[in-house]
Amino acid sequence: MPRPPKPDFLVQYEEWTKAGPPKCCHTCDHYAGDGTCFIFKMHPPIEFVNSQGQCESWSWEVPF
Repeated sequence: MPRPPKPDFLVQYEEWTKAGPPKCCHTCDHYAGDGTCFIFKMHPPIEFVNSQGQCESWSWEVPF
């Protein structure tokens, strides 16, 4: 008996995980808990912080 096809929710999940986290300040390794950007040494404006794909310095490194 052949393996059944993956359900839609699993296909959607796999696509979501391939994309990685949203590229915004909140997911960036350079963004501190107090809202400071380590790269630019300042608090970015809230409109920038909550936008995706705005910063060329965004980074999400593997922790090992």
